[in-house]
Amino acid sequence: MDFRQVESFRAVAQHGGFSRAARALAIAQPSLTRSVARLEAAIGFPLFLRGQGAARLTPEGEAFLREVDRTFTGLDRLRIAAQDIRNFGTGRLRVACLPALSGGLMADALARFLRGRPEATVSFQVRPSSTIYEWVASRQADLALVAPRSGFPAVEEEEFLSLPGVLVVPRGHRLARLRRPIGPQDVAEERFLALALNDGMRHAAEEAFRSAGITPRLQLETPYSATLCRLVAAGLGVALVNPLVAADEAKGLAITALPFLPKVNFRYLMLRPRGGIRDRLSEAFAAELQAGAAKAMGSP
Repeated sequence: MDFRQVESFRAVAQHGGFSRAARALAIAQPSLTRSVARLEAAIGFPLFLRGQGAARLTPEGEAFLREVDRTFTGLDRLRIAAQDIRNFGTGRLRVACLPALSGGLMADALARFLRGRPEATVSFQVRPSSTIYEWVASRQADLALVAPRSGFPAVEEEEFLSLPGVLVVPRGHRLARLRRPIGPQDVAEERFLALALNDGMRHAAEEAFRSAGITPRLQLETPYSATLCRLVAAGLGVALVNPLVAADEAKGLAITALPFLPKVNFRYLMLRPRGGIRDRLSEAFAAELQAGAAKAMGSP
């Protein structure tokens, strides 16, 4: 059995006859007939009912055709993959992102990227930064956005975005009436909702309060800024969060984001596997992300 014999058999089955299949394959009919006969001899059973006009499959031929079609479907996928690699590098991009940046900034970058590359495929995963570091280190992700972590020498880090946090309060809250940035002393009597202890932004916020001699009334902690915004909207307290998350969540929640001093910067990195070859697809998407970051940092 060889590929040309199988291709000949599939063509006869698809076109319903040897002459039509020969024309489709641009070969002589006797050559096609011999090819199918050799295939039948190799597999040990007839594929077509002879002497009944149009080529009709035997029951064994029908079963064999199903397996052949599965194989050819795989070959078609290989052809598409080869075309993608030729046109777009690997043709498939694996992106990971922490939840805080998975909203508008990421969505806008993906939209711009795919608009010009309709044949590309993106696998986009949202996970905690610790998980993403492990994925990039083990080359399960090509490009990623994370909050800084230490202890991962197999990844290459690049500064991506740094934004001052905002204090999120329920809409109509007394602090929203102040015509100045909010400071630690303004929050001293408020129930404070914080990020989880293992988040670097949590420690930066605590340092800001400590420097002002204020101990916030910690009410609740959770890993995600989006969750904090929802808890604030429910009236559980106030929270210091990423301004991009606050802007996304404010579209559907009764919350207000207020400037906070001293600045508590939410800092994020772009990760790649260390020593990896930077293909065109991942670099094109990195450029879209960096354009989005520049726009975010330039916004008031």
